[in-house]
Amino acid sequence: MEENQSKNQKKIALAQSVHAPVIIELIKDCMGTNPQLIGKTQWATVVNAVRLEVQGNILNAMVKYLDEIRNGSLSGKE
Repeated sequence: MEENQSKNQKKIALAQSVHAPVIIELIKDCMGTNPQLIGKTQWATVVNAVRLEVQGNILNAMVKYLDEIRNGSLSGKE
């Protein structure tokens, strides 16, 4: 990507590239392995549930955002 591109232009180029699925895989790798939902205690179960919910929301938001960018949501914005 060129240095003189705006941030939105760089986002558009990346979202439309063949590398977008790799970004999602990298995020999945960073999130680590998901713990089992049921923990040894009630507290551990609650913590695991919250962790899984947050991780899922982040991943879904990234996929949705990349798709929106691919479909032109940032076109014409600076």
